[in-house]
Amino acid sequence: MVAQLLLIIGLLVYPGFVFSILYGGILIWIYRKIRARMQGRRGPPWYQTYADIMKLLSKETIIPRNAWRLGFIGAPIISIVSLATAMLFIPIWSSKPLLGFVGDTIVLLYLLTIPTFAVILAGISSNSPYGIIGASREASLLVWYELPFWFSIATILILTGTLSVEKIVSTQAALGPNIVRAPLAFIAFIIAAQAKLAKRPFDIPHAETEIVAGPYTEYSGVLRGFFEINEALKWLTISSVAATFFLGWPITGSPVFNALLFTVKVALFAIIFAIIDVVNPRFRIEQAHWPLWEVALIIALIDLVRILAWIGV
Repeated sequence: MVAQLLLIIGLLVYPGFVFSILYGGILIWIYRKIRARMQGRRGPPWYQTYADIMKLLSKETIIPRNAWRLGFIGAPIISIVSLATAMLFIPIWSSKPLLGFVGDTIVLLYLLTIPTFAVILAGISSNSPYGIIGASREASLLVWYELPFWFSIATILILTGTLSVEKIVSTQAALGPNIVRAPLAFIAFIIAAQAKLAKRPFDIPHAETEIVAGPYTEYSGVLRGFFEINEALKWLTISSVAATFFLGWPITGSPVFNALLFTVKVALFAIIFAIIDVVNPRFRIEQAHWPLWEVALIIALIDLVRILAWIGV
């Protein structure tokens, strides 16, 4: 009974839904603060993300007359559920995640892909010109960043010889962080993750000056608030995957220290993504393939081949 209660608490509170939203909101605040400071502005207070979400959740939701209601309503919910579930596969206070089994890395990667399809669904379901263009751009970007993203993770799986998130972390605790052992795969991951977050220079699907808010243009009220929650969860999950697969070290005997160290590492990667966003202009859609396929994919494959040769495959 106690074990079941702890599992429910873990699913709903920590490291589940509540923690993910709260810490994801902090990461968005860090991003906004860095962006403001580098532009000579003061930036928002720490609670701004939560205030924005609460304001949206309190407003009326208007669904366009020509929209496909099921897809329009379901898209943000699907995205939130997939990202919140993905966090359950991330070890926080030890090397063992709340949900873990052999091959859980594959499930985690699929869960991280679902939100992109949800955004595409949102844009198409809205039946808005801006939404459809944004969805089309999101689909194009998906084709370009998923390969380097998956190949960078595949490099880590081959390097550690396991598909288990727990064993990937424990291997780093014994042999050192993968960021040192697979540096090219790490660089490829960062480039692909920046596109997965849809941040500059890859914020093409949501280019405000071109297509308003892209797939989110027709969203308002509660459903728009859900997409704001989705944004917070996306920042947290992508940064958590980076911290787990490339900086899953050290692991101590203190769960509290491990959890604090994890939050610091996640914040560090969020800062990296924020700085990349601020210092880069937006690519045009036809320019995005160059850094993703001709840089990230190639260096990920180089590291993959190097590690295969090193282990004698």
